[in-house]
Amino acid sequence: MTRQQAEHKSEPLRAWRQFHSRDIDEARSLVAQKFCDHRLQPAGRSLGFGTRHNHVPGRSLSLNYLCYGSAVQIDPGELQDFYLVQMPLSGAAVVANGAAAVGSNIRQATVLNPTRATQMTWQADCRMLLLQIDRNALHSIAERASGLPLSEPVVFDTAAPISTGPLHDWARQFIACVRATDAQAGFGHWGALQQQVIEEQLILGLLTHQQSNIRHLLSPRAPLGSSLQIRRAQDYIHANAAEPLTVSAIAAEAGCSIRTLQTGFRQHFGLTPVEYLRDLRLDLARYLLLSRPAGTPVSSIAYDSGFSHLGRFSQLYRARFGELPSTTRAANGFPDQTEQSTFP
Repeated sequence: MTRQQAEHKSEPLRAWRQFHSRDIDEARSLVAQKFCDHRLQPAGRSLGFGTRHNHVPGRSLSLNYLCYGSAVQIDPGELQDFYLVQMPLSGAAVVANGAAAVGSNIRQATVLNPTRATQMTWQADCRMLLLQIDRNALHSIAERASGLPLSEPVVFDTAAPISTGPLHDWARQFIACVRATDAQAGFGHWGALQQQVIEEQLILGLLTHQQSNIRHLLSPRAPLGSSLQIRRAQDYIHANAAEPLTVSAIAAEAGCSIRTLQTGFRQHFGLTPVEYLRDLRLDLARYLLLSRPAGTPVSSIAYDSGFSHLGRFSQLYRARFGELPSTTRAANGFPDQTEQSTFP
């Protein structure tokens, strides 16, 4: 059996074949129907071109297998409505989602963000598993997981190492989902509730393990043994993190005395309510520093996170994250020269 025959026999999701085309314009048009409009052109000689696309829809995400048979350049611009995890089964690709380009192979997947322009080159032997995730569904789960209203889109790092590290088990879960579907025991065969649970696990796992502008927000909530009053207080703080809050107002919302509130927070978090609120505001500020567009003053982000004393904010931020707010902006490609007097 030739290598090509072996790959065809082991082709994932083959029962859900959308098309097999040797015409590049037809392939572009048909792929666009499931993803988005894009430019597709050969990268060098186009001998052997033959696009195979298999697609299994779910509720908020879809499973896909895609290969082109020859080297191609793909330029979809901004995806707009969905995130796309690309996991090579063989071959290699160069993927730019935003300014920087990264290499992708069986050891490193990539994540495409809908708000950043994408350009890619897939080599001739590149065979991809793709997980397409609805943007609104991911944002909703991100808000529930963080306990915060998120005013900016989630932005993942493009490079997603899957051979080792936190994403390794997540990648295995994704592949297991594909295999279950191939065995007629996954997508299309689960009940509605089970489908929802599996999809949320995949989305939450990506949020938890892939670097992003919100990963630091996904800290555990109150321990299971915490009282209802502490949970009420915590929920109130998360819902109003950027607003002026007093300990008495938090206690009133939780339905307990200030002393009970103080004692409960020290028992469950090792912090006073004020310290808990401070750390949450710093986490919120980091999210905004990593998310707001270039030109947004650091002072504006500090105010939007609930801080009124800019010098104090800078000191607290450096104590929590080991760097100044302006350093976070610069490291993410957002140099800020207007705040040097307050945020050096």
